[in-house]
Amino acid sequence: MPIRAIAFDLDDTLMDTTGILVPRAAQNAFQILIDAGLNLTLDECEEKRTQMIKNVSHKDVFSTLAKDHGSEKTLLALDLANKAFYEPELPLQLPLLEGARQNIDQLKKNYSLYVVTAGYESAQKQKAKALGIDQDFKKIFVVNSLQKERKLGSFEKILELENIKPHELLCIGNSLSSEIKDAKKLGAVACYFEFGEDRGPVSLNPAEKPDYHVKHHFDIIPTCKLKI
Repeated sequence: MPIRAIAFDLDDTLMDTTGILVPRAAQNAFQILIDAGLNLTLDECEEKRTQMIKNVSHKDVFSTLAKDHGSEKTLLALDLANKAFYEPELPLQLPLLEGARQNIDQLKKNYSLYVVTAGYESAQKQKAKALGIDQDFKKIFVVNSLQKERKLGSFEKILELENIKPHELLCIGNSLSSEIKDAKKLGAVACYFEFGEDRGPVSLNPAEKPDYHVKHHFDIIPTCKLKI
C-alpha cells in the first residue's frame, strides 16, 4: 500500500535547532546551574554536553552534571534550567531548513501532513508559528519528553485519525532513539533525516534500522518514492 500520511519531526528536521537555538539555550541553562553551585565553567559544561548529547537528552545532561558536579541546591535548580532550555525566548520569525518549504507545499497536495515533536507545548507551537508552518499541517502533536513521553502514542493517533494501517504512515526525523525507533516499533515507514546533533550510529538490527536515510530535504521525495 502507498504512503497516505507523513509525520515530520520539527527540531533539526524542519529547522536548524542545533545551530540557531541550542547554543544560547544551553548556555542559559548552564548558567542557572552554575549560579546554584555547579562546580564547572561554561566551557566545561559545553564540552561535556557535546560528548553526552549523542546518547542522552538535554534533560539528562543537566541532571547528570548537577548530580556529579553540584550540590543539593544545584539539583533544586534543575526545573529552572530545563525550562530555560526547553522554553527559550524565541524570535518572531525563524527560517526553515533549505528545501523544507518546497517539500511541504508539494506533499500537502497528496498526503495528510502532521508534525510530531517533543518539548514544551507552548514553545513548540510558537516555533511552528515563527516558521510559518502552523497552518500547513492537519495537527501538531507535542509530546512531553521531560516526562519521558514517547512519540509512539502520537503516531497511533494519526493512524486512528486517518483510518490507515501502520505501513501507510511515513515518519521523518533526525532522532534514531525517538521517532525512528517508535516508527519501526509501530510498523510504520521510517526515514532518518541526518542533521544536527547525532544520537548514535544507525542500527544494523532490521527491527530498528530506518527504511530510508537522507541528509537534505531535496532528497526526501525521490528517496522515499513520494508522489508530487
